Amino acid sequence: MQPLINELVLFFEKREDLLLAFLFGSQAKNRAGKESDYDIAVWPKTQLSREAVNQLWQELESLLKTNVDLVLLPQARPTVAWSALRGKRLLIRDFKLYLNLFVNVSREAEDIQDFLIDYWHLKKRYAAA
Repeated sequence: MQPLINELVLFFEKREDLLLAFLFGSQAKNRAGKESDYDIAVWPKTQLSREAVNQLWQELESLLKTNVDLVLLPQARPTVAWSALRGKRLLIRDFKLYLNLFVNVSREAEDIQDFLIDYWHLKKRYAAA
């Protein structure tokens, strides 16, 4: 797995249009099966066109020789972004952005988790009544 991580790091270091990149999900946790895809999240320097996103996605699939789920962090749900930010760091070109994003996304993800736990407890209480 490490040689592939090194290839991804080199790939992203050449991409001047990206500020952050992460590998997350089963591949990052060494729990991938034969059919597992790669979950990769990026934060672009500026908004990418649809064509630029498709090009990046195709380049990653060519490099990895398998399916890639590409997540644009500025548009990601907090829970997905939180998972990505805790994955393997492939590129951090702007450390201040990374830290701010990490703090803000962790708060949002925690708020969502707290809401869901409260909702589950309420639903359980009303079901028992």
